[in-house]
Amino acid sequence: MSTTKLLTFEEFCELPESEEKQELLDGELISMPPPRYIHVLVATEFFELLRSVLPKRRVWIDMGYRLRRGWLIPEVSVTWPGQRIEDDWMQGAPMLAVVVSPSNRPELIDRKTAAFLEEGAAEVWVFYPTTPSMMVFRKESWERATETYHSELVGITFDLRKLVEPEAE
Repeated sequence: MSTTKLLTFEEFCELPESEEKQELLDGELISMPPPRYIHVLVATEFFELLRSVLPKRRVWIDMGYRLRRGWLIPEVSVTWPGQRIEDDWMQGAPMLAVVVSPSNRPELIDRKTAAFLEEGAAEVWVFYPTTPSMMVFRKESWERATETYHSELVGITFDLRKLVEPEAE
């Protein structure tokens, strides 16, 4: 039986650079392979959609957030107005975290969602490109969205199916 050495945030920061996306959650190093086409396509669509209704400096792709439980990087995020930056890193959870899940393990998504919500996120959107559907998690509630979704948080309504449609040439 093998054991995994848990890392502190300081040890995590000392790791050599990696081609893989790396996160730290509860001391566990999480390495992910490079994203596939559908993953990047959907993340870009969410990014552009959110930037169409929010100030550009609040909407990010692959922005890392320093949490009490570690370091997480949602595919797309919206920061809180005036979100604290320390040592050139965003501190605390974003207002909105978007997780694109074509192949993420459900238990890992659950842990990340819980960490974001526990540390102050208003919502976490977990999008499933193959369905296409989305789970919207809030601290006290959740809902499943299919076809269209209206977000009171950011004031936008969008069609989930259009997020995965290939662009017409």
